[in-house]
Amino acid sequence: MNELIGFVNGNNLRQKVLALLASKGEMDGKRLAKTLHIAYPSVEKTLEELQEKELVSEQEGKFTLTDTGEKIQKIVLSI
Repeated sequence: MNELIGFVNGNNLRQKVLALLASKGEMDGKRLAKTLHIAYPSVEKTLEELQEKELVSEQEGKFTLTDTGEKIQKIVLSI
């Protein structure tokens, strides 16, 4: 768990993506990029990293937080 907290805390964009998904529920990558005012390739890479760590999942082009992602997001917010 501490490794995942460090993984998220170590990158501002990861924090922003998790926070946005926590507040909006589900979004596609292009919408995330537009909302965060960040180039899509950067968001796409971050989403891939978050998926590898099983913090977000993707279905039909929409990304949502996993249960683990929700837990990590709450912990990161409290730090």
